[in-house]
Amino acid sequence: MSIETTFGILAAAARDDAAAPSWSLCERRDADLDMAAARAICHVQRLGGGSVPLLKMLLTNACSYHCKYCINRAGSNVPRASFKPEELARIIAQFAVRGLIQGAFISSGIAGSPDDSMEKLVWMAEILRKRWHYDGYLHLKVLPGSSPELIRRAMQYATRVSVNIELPTAESLAAIAPDKSPDAIMRPMETIAHVLQEQETLRADRLHGRKTDRSLQEHAEVFPDAGSGGQTTQLIVGASPESDAVILRLAQHLYHNFGVRRVYYSAFRAEDADPSLPRPPAPPVRREYRLYQADMLFRSYGFTAEELFAGAPPFLLEDLDPKTAWALSHPEWFPLELTTAEYGQLLRVPGIGPAGARKILAARRAGSLQAQTLKRAGVNLRRAQWFITIRGQALPWDLALLPSVPPAGFRTPVDALADTNLMQQLLSEHHQEEKAFRQPELDLGL
Repeated sequence: MSIETTFGILAAAARDDAAAPSWSLCERRDADLDMAAARAICHVQRLGGGSVPLLKMLLTNACSYHCKYCINRAGSNVPRASFKPEELARIIAQFAVRGLIQGAFISSGIAGSPDDSMEKLVWMAEILRKRWHYDGYLHLKVLPGSSPELIRRAMQYATRVSVNIELPTAESLAAIAPDKSPDAIMRPMETIAHVLQEQETLRADRLHGRKTDRSLQEHAEVFPDAGSGGQTTQLIVGASPESDAVILRLAQHLYHNFGVRRVYYSAFRAEDADPSLPRPPAPPVRREYRLYQADMLFRSYGFTAEELFAGAPPFLLEDLDPKTAWALSHPEWFPLELTTAEYGQLLRVPGIGPAGARKILAARRAGSLQAQTLKRAGVNLRRAQWFITIRGQALPWDLALLPSVPPAGFRTPVDALADTNLMQQLLSEHHQEEKAFRQPELDLGL
């Protein structure tokens, strides 16, 4: 099999992992490449801005597991291909030298036992770092059921690692991915969390010139930035019946108890799945988008998953973002007076994010907080205007910010808060184009 054919098969096989750049962000680079390898280079927007080209590839798509959601499952009628570890290491290094990539995401099917395949991934990473002296970003997939020692070895070379949970409950895992178990997934995540703590201790000791504990030195990292990107995971949305509340409570647990850097959500695509799974008319990309929004609320805004669903349905609303839905169901919080509100209170206002909240506090300290300064602070006034006052005064109507004409009988936007049904109509995103609901920028840990 030619290298071009192998690349084409394995690049396509890698497309569904949301913990790495999504397939929709891949683009051809025919001007730079003379083979099908161009399809494996994804240009992904980094969190905070900028674009990073990454190679997204499987070591092999041969697999002995029967995960019903996966196109590469055992028994699936797809072409199979494999790289030898030294082959893929050489290709990654050569692409990096040519300036075509700034990092790589490498996963693998489970051909044989998890340790058989994991050992090949580790071997590839070791060759890449030691023989080819590659010092770029490397994300390695840790396969469920891998032994702690192989995980430790992988983390000597990887910038970031991930174990995909895929399904949020043991019941769904048994029904849809019968070769996997919660223990086979959670134990590697526990090992990763422990090793990440060790690596952080090593870096701190070296930074401050302290003597490192001998037990930690035994597994000292080979690559200086090993583990700096932490660990991530992925959950499939829509292949199993669990609610958004179940999914988000699990995600919150992973953030708090396993030090997970990011949980990614992947809308289930039925076209390549086992026929026994649900067959929705389209992937639930809007639901995926809402989960990302809710996830951010308890990662960066001080919310908890319990708050978002207290007294509310277990599924997020399609037409309202989770923060706005929460605000409309908690009228006791609003309107919020911006001249006295604390930072955490500001984050509860739809349209105000962490950066905007800090700028509001800075303007307040300087005595310059005015209605016209909010837009310069990055506040989304189309959403925030309904929920805030400044020195006891609601913002005046601004027709340019309104989704429709001002409601009759209301003097200011704040007056409309009394009519929940009207507010839901005014703030609804029902007409937002479907293409806007896509995976957000990726935190690559760089």
